[in-house]
Amino acid sequence: MRGNAVALPAPESNWLTGLNFTITGDQPAGGGASGGAGAPAGPGFSLSPDEARSMLTTAKRVRDQLRPMVPKAETLTHLTSPADEPGSNGYNKLLVGDGQSQGAFGSGSDQVKKEYAYASELVSRLEQALGIIETADGQAGTDIKTVAPENQDKGFA
Repeated sequence: MRGNAVALPAPESNWLTGLNFTITGDQPAGGGASGGAGAPAGPGFSLSPDEARSMLTTAKRVRDQLRPMVPKAETLTHLTSPADEPGSNGYNKLLVGDGQSQGAFGSGSDQVKKEYAYASELVSRLEQALGIIETADGQAGTDIKTVAPENQDKGFA
């Protein structure tokens, strides 16, 4: 199809749905990619703690690079024609859309938003797998009990 692009609808579900990240201890002999003794059954990813931390660092860097792109991409969808004449108006319509179609910049903006959402979800899943969130919550609970034991009504004084 020369000059024609076909827009395929994006899948509505996140491809991470139903996939778990499992952090395994040190790989036993014969482990690794072959699915050694510590690998869980079912769909998902098994990573060593070092691999998971490395992946988390990369995912955070990607997410942080995408964050400022979201409003910039959205701004492009609001451009106006430089002149009120058929050529400029027609070209602007292809870029920003006309209400019937979203135009090239609208498609680009949607893509940036999806990439940012994906990177954010990946960061969240990796943090959960590494126990970062649960550990921080557990530590906060321990700290509160240390500061104000349950049987004391002294407050923080």
